[in-house]
Amino acid sequence: MQQPQVPGAQPVGPFFGLPPARGSSVAAFVCRLVAYGIGVAGLLTLVGGVVIGTILIPVAPSGGAEAVIFTVPAGSTAEEIGMRLEEAGLIRSARHFQLANRVLGLDERLQAGEYLLSPEMDLLTIIRRLEQGQVRTVRVVIPEGVNLRQIADILDRHGLVNRERFLELALDDSKVYGANRPIRKPVPSLEGYLFPDTYILTPSMTEEQIIRRMVSRFLEVAAPVIREHPAPLGLDLHQVVTLASIVEAEALYAREHPIIASVFLNRLRSGMPLQADPTVQYVLEERRSRLLYADLEVDSPYNTYRYSGLPPGPISSPGLSAIRGVLSPAETDYYFFVARGDGTHVFTRTFNEHVRARRQVGR
Repeated sequence: MQQPQVPGAQPVGPFFGLPPARGSSVAAFVCRLVAYGIGVAGLLTLVGGVVIGTILIPVAPSGGAEAVIFTVPAGSTAEEIGMRLEEAGLIRSARHFQLANRVLGLDERLQAGEYLLSPEMDLLTIIRRLEQGQVRTVRVVIPEGVNLRQIADILDRHGLVNRERFLELALDDSKVYGANRPIRKPVPSLEGYLFPDTYILTPSMTEEQIIRRMVSRFLEVAAPVIREHPAPLGLDLHQVVTLASIVEAEALYAREHPIIASVFLNRLRSGMPLQADPTVQYVLEERRSRLLYADLEVDSPYNTYRYSGLPPGPISSPGLSAIRGVLSPAETDYYFFVARGDGTHVFTRTFNEHVRARRQVGR
């Protein structure tokens, strides 16, 4: 016996009178609903009020549309979110979105944030993303040897921070941690402690949260290495990171980290100034490919030509290789080195040898 047809309705299907959806079976729809834990009564309610095609058929066919960034402001209701999704062309019906959320019991569980959504997603997929908080993420690579200003530039280019706000916080850890600073050091700056790594961040994160994430990575990866290995000359954690940042700045290849570290440690041991060009570059307003003699006269505790010992703090974020180079330096009697121009260096013991090496490499 044939079922009566409702004028204007699609041909009925075998399950509760529902039409089969293109690209997705009714069984798949039922499985999705069951996965959300709703019963037959809920299913009947949903079927009674929602056209099944609106739920299972995306707005655009596969490969026919690009994903867009969709923002859910904090405190948004399911009704407000549905209206904005429909206006953005991501769903067919705001009313059906709202009803589906009500039946699924998710009215109060949709999370704020930025999402990467596509018209190729069906309504249930979008709802699931909003419920689970699958927000848009940004992959950011912070290389070894970059300083706070460069880190701020990288994050700013990705649209993740206000550059000036980020620097204000990173230069004074009390503005991030208050009195509960996680690292004991004689300077307020977090230079050297925003660990170089690959980070998965979200645009909704604040500058404070990003800084905390990067410092936490330092405490997780680098701090244990420093604490587990006695440092030469009794250097403490801050001094190790400071020297490692100089080694990082001087060396292009990781294999030279222990050798360059040995040069600076030999100089510290004998009371010689480090005379490291990167420490002078750090305080100059404009970075130069080669320092001028006038630059070496700049009056700053970071000028290791004028002041003996280590500078007050790191000049960049060193990686693990540079840190390990300081903790386990090569055994040498070198006190000088000069760059060859290919990323490697000539190491020498005396000043006269150093002068000859400079002539050989054309410096």
